[in-house]
Amino acid sequence: MQLATLIYGTGSVGPFASRAFIPAFITAMMMRFTPEYISWVSDDMAGTAAEAPSWFTSDIALIIFGVLAVLEIVATKSPDVRAVFREVDPYIKPLVAVITYMGVVATHDVGFIEQATQQAGWSDTFPALLVGVGTFWLGTLRGGLLGIFIDTDEDDDVGVQGLFSWAEDIWGSFGIVLLLVFPIAMLVILAIVAGILVLIQRRAQAKEQRSKIDCAGCGEKIYGAATRCFSCKSPNPQPCSVSFMGRSLDEPAADTVNHPYKLVEKKRCPVCATRFEKRSIHQTCAACGHELFKDPAFAQAYLTRSDTRLPVVLVVSALFSLVPVIGLVPGVIYYRMTLIAPLRRYIPRTRTLLLRWGVRILFFFLIMFQWVPVAGGLVVPIMALVNYTAYRSTFRAMLECEVKDG
Repeated sequence: MQLATLIYGTGSVGPFASRAFIPAFITAMMMRFTPEYISWVSDDMAGTAAEAPSWFTSDIALIIFGVLAVLEIVATKSPDVRAVFREVDPYIKPLVAVITYMGVVATHDVGFIEQATQQAGWSDTFPALLVGVGTFWLGTLRGGLLGIFIDTDEDDDVGVQGLFSWAEDIWGSFGIVLLLVFPIAMLVILAIVAGILVLIQRRAQAKEQRSKIDCAGCGEKIYGAATRCFSCKSPNPQPCSVSFMGRSLDEPAADTVNHPYKLVEKKRCPVCATRFEKRSIHQTCAACGHELFKDPAFAQAYLTRSDTRLPVVLVVSALFSLVPVIGLVPGVIYYRMTLIAPLRRYIPRTRTLLLRWGVRILFFFLIMFQWVPVAGGLVVPIMALVNYTAYRSTFRAMLECEVKDG
């Protein structure tokens, strides 16, 4: 086993932690058609891969990797599909990383696969195992970083996750090229990125713990925004406020009466402020056992609270919409976070997917008129009203269904 291939295996962990099939496709393409640029992998590789392609650089493999790479790029642009990908990513990415590593080796060492499968020598299988474990570990760190944004903006109303997705496409594409052409530089970058991810994760965990306070009744650590202790149910005399993105703040809540509703709007338990994990109208808090929306009066008040915000949101959206082109993005983000997110967070993704596509055609035509002076000021308010009406109707229908089933 050559040192160069071991370097490749170690460095490939970075791109594969972001994307699975894009790095595999680009690696196979470069090994097949531009081996002269990566002759460092093997002194006698140049020209060999193109003349006698291995299983990894064969036409069938290139077609399969290419199709999967395109599907990966398209699929990861939808918040709903990204949620599905998060469930399978931890298993697919290490597997594809190992397959790619073995494919690189097989390009100039035909006997490697046979030796690894028949003899199962530790010196042969350890590098591949290292690639898989390293990809899984770095992918877990990546998931923890994304979890910070997912907790605060599950449906990507602000668009941060979308930008992150495009950045990962670029990293998965050019990172693997950098590895093949400048392997040592890539290893340095990988070490820096891994260190940054570790620091961010630890900082987020420490900040979450610092936001907790001691319960006056039993001494348990509870969220500062909680109205009661999850353990002994003792009231929190002065709950902290929550931010626009649902994070606990240091200042006390200005309106303690409406504070439980604000917690629910951020998908947090109205009692202990623990985050709800499911997208469901009826669910039980894992910490304190509170049953969400079991009380019809609370559910109705929750909807009424949303209704009272509608006029203000429409006015503010109109002001944003009056600014051609530039005002469209902040206007959409504003009404989504203020009106839509508090309802959509509790609607299953199968139903939100239908709702999203159901209004996109209308919005496409509306956006075409947004640049028109004065008339363009109606575009974002109409988008907000249509969206809110659709999601509110779905939310109410789910509430009524829960009441009938109960």
